[in-house]
Amino acid sequence: MPLRAARRLAALTAVAFVALPAASALAQAQPYEAVEATKTWKVDIGGGVVRGFSATGAKSDQFNFTAWGSASYRDVVYANGLDGLGWNAIKRDGFHAGVQLRPRFAAGDIEGSTLDRPDLGADAAIYAYKRLPGNVVVGGRIQHDATGDDAGMEYMASVGHQRVTPVGLLQVMAYGRAFDDARAKRYFGIAPDAVPGSGFTAYEPSGGAAGAGAAALLAIPIGDRFGMGAFVNYEQRLGDIKDSPLLKDDHVWRAGLIGVVRFNSGD
Repeated sequence: MPLRAARRLAALTAVAFVALPAASALAQAQPYEAVEATKTWKVDIGGGVVRGFSATGAKSDQFNFTAWGSASYRDVVYANGLDGLGWNAIKRDGFHAGVQLRPRFAAGDIEGSTLDRPDLGADAAIYAYKRLPGNVVVGGRIQHDATGDDAGMEYMASVGHQRVTPVGLLQVMAYGRAFDDARAKRYFGIAPDAVPGSGFTAYEPSGGAAGAGAAALLAIPIGDRFGMGAFVNYEQRLGDIKDSPLLKDDHVWRAGLIGVVRFNSGD
């Protein structure tokens, strides 16, 4: 693939991962080998159809239109719909570490149930990622509820690889995540005092391993300012989480097709 085309792909990487809990706006938080020169500022906007994800938690098992926006200043301070507001406090070739104020997406109401489900909130997070030989990136993050919703903590670890192919920019990733007791109970538990009217029996899961999965993204340039990204993601629920009566299945598939248009400082 010509270098010029490869550069146009850099903006698409984070966009097509909008629906993947595994990903963290890879072009900004994770130190893959650069495919374009750093711009003073960048803004990407777009959207597409996504299955397996909904910011409100509603109809996530259907295909939904999902809007997207992201911005960054010298790839040090950045914002996007998945990571929220972030800062690469340490940004070196091959190593990124920083902090984020991340959106925590709603669990979604259950029809006919009186359960108090988590609404859209926010987590404060710290992260660190290291690039290894072969353009493999390993690392993770720790995040904690920052909005007083008793949503506890989540831990994420991942290993990923990126390369330019004759078709486009390909990224693959494997990941695992874990919850503390508070998050497991808030999102997947049913407290005894919440049973009346809920339609469920009490269930109080413990923290620990919560999920493991794999994801793949292919981003393809279209002209100078446009592009498309297609992704697929499979996640297996683990531990007490997978037995929660609030879940229809012990696994989830996510997939989507996203388009984006890009603006930058031109330097």
